[in-house]
Amino acid sequence: RYERFAQNFEGVRRILPTTRFVHHGSFPWPILARTWDAAYSLFTNEHHRIYLIFVLWIGMGVTWGIVDQGWDPITATHFAVSALATGGLTAPPVDPTTGILPTGPALFCGFYCLFGIPLMALTLGIFARVLVEGYIVEEELAAIARPLSRSEFMFASKSLCSRDDALHLSDYIVLQLMRQGKLNLESFEFMKRQYGTLDRRRFWLRSVGTD
Repeated sequence: RYERFAQNFEGVRRILPTTRFVHHGSFPWPILARTWDAAYSLFTNEHHRIYLIFVLWIGMGVTWGIVDQGWDPITATHFAVSALATGGLTAPPVDPTTGILPTGPALFCGFYCLFGIPLMALTLGIFARVLVEGYIVEEELAAIARPLSRSEFMFASKSLCSRDDALHLSDYIVLQLMRQGKLNLESFEFMKRQYGTLDRRRFWLRSVGTD
């Protein structure tokens, strides 16, 4: 049984790489297609929309610095970014007589930072997740595509969901979750005992009969 399973499972390694990419044709269509998809997703994808909002927020700070404070674009951009990063390296000048920030700039800076700092933290968090997401997917695909060893096959077919010599779908799924680190043996045994308790009490039959 193991030899027949290993022979069929080996084919997964050849199938996965070919199904993960879509070819758009010759140059420059792949670049144009990816550019269009990225620009379109800024308005339609809820996860990418945060980038557009963040860029617009930074643009608002830059525009205010240029129009209201008379800064050059570089100084205005430095203010817009450093204010949200809580560095505060560039700030509007204070009143020379009172030493207090004028009302207009004070209100704008307060509003800009009050909503901009959480927005920047959220955007950076999502961006960091995007950076590691590709690596995580690669690791998961590598774990799935890696052929099972004889010991893994015997463990899954006899110690997980079934007790015969065959590797069932439920055994295979549980084993793959364990190989990816998403499930440990203790949690699986707890869920298995919980299922046994409910099954002995005819919980499933009562649930199906009353729904």
